[in-house]
Amino acid sequence: MKNLLLKTFALTLAFTVINQACNGQGQVTKQNNGQNDSGEADIFLMISSFNPDTQRTLDFINEFSNTLDDFYPHKHLILIEDMAARNFSEEAHLWKGRVKHLIEKYKGRNLKAVIAIGQEAWAALISQEEIPEGVPIFGTFISSNGLDLPESQIDNSWEPAWINSARKARRASIAGGNLVSYSPFKSVELILTMYPETENIAFITDNSYGGLALKAYFKRAIDKLPQLNYIFLDGRHLYLSQIQDSIRTLPDNSVILLATWKVNKDGQYYTSQSLESLVSVRPKMPVFTFSGTGLGSVAIGGYIPQYNHNAKNIANQIVNYEQGLLDSIRFINDGGWYSFDHRKVKEFGFNPGELPLHSRIINVSDPRLDRYRNYLLITSLIALALSIFIVILTITYSRNQRLKRKLEKNTAELIEAKEMAEESNRLKSAFLANMSHEIRTPLNAIVGFSNLLAEPDFPEEEKKQVSSIIANNSELLLTLITDILDISGLETGKLHFVFKDINVGEICTQVLNTSGHLKKPGVEYEFVNTEPDLVIRSDAHRLSQVLLNLVTNAAKFTEKGEIALEYKRIEYDGKQELLFAVTDTGCGISAEQHYKLFERFGKLDDFKQGAGLGLAISKQIITKLGGRIWIDPNYTNGARFCFTHPI
Repeated sequence: MKNLLLKTFALTLAFTVINQACNGQGQVTKQNNGQNDSGEADIFLMISSFNPDTQRTLDFINEFSNTLDDFYPHKHLILIEDMAARNFSEEAHLWKGRVKHLIEKYKGRNLKAVIAIGQEAWAALISQEEIPEGVPIFGTFISSNGLDLPESQIDNSWEPAWINSARKARRASIAGGNLVSYSPFKSVELILTMYPETENIAFITDNSYGGLALKAYFKRAIDKLPQLNYIFLDGRHLYLSQIQDSIRTLPDNSVILLATWKVNKDGQYYTSQSLESLVSVRPKMPVFTFSGTGLGSVAIGGYIPQYNHNAKNIANQIVNYEQGLLDSIRFINDGGWYSFDHRKVKEFGFNPGELPLHSRIINVSDPRLDRYRNYLLITSLIALALSIFIVILTITYSRNQRLKRKLEKNTAELIEAKEMAEESNRLKSAFLANMSHEIRTPLNAIVGFSNLLAEPDFPEEEKKQVSSIIANNSELLLTLITDILDISGLETGKLHFVFKDINVGEICTQVLNTSGHLKKPGVEYEFVNTEPDLVIRSDAHRLSQVLLNLVTNAAKFTEKGEIALEYKRIEYDGKQELLFAVTDTGCGISAEQHYKLFERFGKLDDFKQGAGLGLAISKQIITKLGGRIWIDPNYTNGARFCFTHPI
């Protein structure tokens, strides 16, 4: 088995490499270690007009190689050449020259035999004026029906005479191989036996060498056949639709005899369904086969040659010839037999017992199946019903499981929603209480000090101080209301951003200047500006709002030291970002309270003014801008808030 696999691999490699007829190099597929007189390996040349990669060609070459290895006494090489026979009408006149080139290519070497695979290669090989003396030639996948190849390009009017290819090969060289023969007489005799009233036989061929050769052979045999009207539907002259039209007009007492059906008028291959389409125009007209074409699909049957492509036969002839048995080389013809399609025989009303003796029948149903058909049908219906019942149960169970999981999920979601509603209610109550306190405080100051200003005897020197207090509390009240509107707009998506190119350094300087009056005595601002002219695309107002929130918070909780604002470029997840940081030396924030920082209404110190919305607003703004915001957990000298912005 291992050696067979190795040989198959070597042959497949050879077919892949060798695919040119006239300028390709032969490929070694198998080498025997025996020695001949000259020490040079004996060469066996295979010329294929079939695709060398097809299974039947590969099987033949494999079998030939294995047989030769077992019995051939000398070192040898098997070389494969593809003749590239693609289109009969356009290139038939070139085939002879291609094969001549290949023979001359190996003529000076130790050529021992030439094997043609396929009708086209065989026709080109037997047409050679000179074959090396003593070199036998062999053919496989061939028939005795042949044509002399044209010397120039042909058209559809070319109608050559039939030749016996085996006889021509014998005259040209020492020749043998596997040969098949067709029988026009037995084919017509079978048709008249089954349909005695037949008056017309439509003989169908395609646009191929084999098709034209069979047509020429049948026409040659007409004089010896029963006197009927023979109609030739030639695929070289007619398209599929035209052949269909011809079949439509055939008289009633007509029969179709299929010869070949592979290549159409334009040299393209027919599809597998085209044959059924061809005869569907007259479904009641009997169809017989001359070559096996259509058997199993549209043909009732026919007298078909035995297609024997025995590679061992050729290999054994070569071995015997090498051992001096010069008469060992010959053609092997295994004759033919009647073959029928059981389905078509019954369809056209024939009893299988009326067919010729020893006929081969295909598509025969098991008689036990016919006998117990009703029982099998009932059993099948019961099995089908049970299968459907099981499927319904399975679907129902699966659906119930999905509903159960969905119910459990909905229950969990309801519990979570209830808890969130309760939490929201608690936050709302806390917010309202906080807002009432936060709003009442500046309002009380504004109202109280406004009443003082209205007193006629209020000292003039204290009016400026009172006016300042009123202004500060008005600003605080405005900030609270603005924060509430901002958080509402961000959550409902109604807060719009306006993006444009802005200078980062200028934004930071403006923020520090705006919040300068909030810092306490003894606190200094520091601005770390790494790129003074850095320009990014952002919403200047919202970016300033975030920076101002962070700087204001730092000023609120820093009694001494400094507040630093800086920015720099960083790389995160393969992308460039701008990192902002606001660092203070204030009281700091314990790690346990970090999770509350960016929540709505999250106040860490109830004695400080503010609604606890600034950081929540900042987080939503930074998220909208495409960045991240956090508190540095590793900084312990106060608090450091960081956020990023895409560049």
